[in-house]
Amino acid sequence: MFHRHPRGGEATPPLEARAVDRAFQEACALEAAGARVAARDAYIAILAADPTHLGALTNLGTLLIYSGFKRAGRLAYAQAVASHPKDRRARTNLAAALLDEGDAAAALEHYEAALAIDARSIEAHQGLALLHARNGAWERAHAQARLGFGAEPIRRAPARGGAPRTPLLLLLSALGGNVDTERIVDADRYACDVLVAEFYKPQMQIGAYPAIFNAIGDAERCGTALAGARRFLQTRRERVFNHPDAVGESSRERNAARMATIPGLRAPRTVEMSKERAATAPFAFPVLLRSPGFHTGEYFERVERREDVPAALAALPGDRILAIEYLDTRSADGLFRKYRALVVGDRLYPIHLARSQHWKVHYFSGERREDREELAFLADMHAALGERGVAVLERVRRMLGLDYGGIDFTIDAEGTIVLFEANATMNLFAPPTDAAPERRRAYEAVRSAVSALLAAPGDGTP
Repeated sequence: MFHRHPRGGEATPPLEARAVDRAFQEACALEAAGARVAARDAYIAILAADPTHLGALTNLGTLLIYSGFKRAGRLAYAQAVASHPKDRRARTNLAAALLDEGDAAAALEHYEAALAIDARSIEAHQGLALLHARNGAWERAHAQARLGFGAEPIRRAPARGGAPRTPLLLLLSALGGNVDTERIVDADRYACDVLVAEFYKPQMQIGAYPAIFNAIGDAERCGTALAGARRFLQTRRERVFNHPDAVGESSRERNAARMATIPGLRAPRTVEMSKERAATAPFAFPVLLRSPGFHTGEYFERVERREDVPAALAALPGDRILAIEYLDTRSADGLFRKYRALVVGDRLYPIHLARSQHWKVHYFSGERREDREELAFLADMHAALGERGVAVLERVRRMLGLDYGGIDFTIDAEGTIVLFEANATMNLFAPPTDAAPERRRAYEAVRSAVSALLAAPGDGTP
């Protein structure tokens, strides 16, 4: 989580500082009213006068990151730390940005520096919970989560000016594996309060909301959080999006078993097992081994021979692994493809296609994307996949039972849909400013669909 700097300045600042403080107050008001571009320009103007202004550096960094300019936001946080090395929030913001970029070692350094400044820093403990979870150190992650969220698992949406916003309660996990609601929920329309579900207790007094969005998305990582969400929802009458029961059914192992029954779809056999069992299991090689609860190709290996299994298991964190049947899905041109369609309500939306010479295809590392083939998929999914392919995906969507989620898949040489995964954790990333119009329209279509879904009247009565 990234934290903004509160408004305000010194009690009796000198004249020049008072002018900068007034400008900072005005910039904060612009941001609170939703005028993000004007607020960004105002923060930049403050930094032109005072390059070390902590509030402007902090808020500009957060604004840039939530606008999709992650590197620029991280640089603003780094400048805040360089100018104010004893400020714990500067440290935790920079640590969170570094962790998001995958630099866990640098993030750990700054989280520990924040705790050296203030051992009670809940931001540092929250960040360390995510860091240890990403490393597969689950016991340490749970311990840090208790320190970061246990005393106060509810976070209220910050007040904003402008038009009134509809309250929305988000259910999240302390250990990650959550839907990135910052991308899909319109902050100008919805004021999102958060309940960290692992630490819900029945005695908590939580008022009614027009709707509840369960953003806990990973069935493999978030079992404790999903259980907490179920306990909480037993006493609620609101509309619930992405019910925990549906999320809990979307593990890779469960999906492989149930979706293999869909005609026209191949789902690689997938079994979760202990590492001890995997060491002697009679795999057909090559086999894919991965740690449960991870995405974007993390902790995911193709093992070619029996003698390579011990080294692969040693490189994967945790006590359990997923053994996944390897299906060679290369097309006639020798390339591997990975399509992604997002689910919103009862519709599918094409979101990207990547092609690569490597079996492990990830969109941002794919060698071929935003070319004619991908843009054709984005412009007309039915024409790109054929009616048979879309019908198969519709069967997957209905079986998932999610209000928001995604399907990663490809098409084999026989025209059969091959399922990679289908769950709620697939995030929607804002395309860069120079992206093709088809990508921009695909992105906006999903955001508009989510807004319409949340605004639709439901059966629940708060």
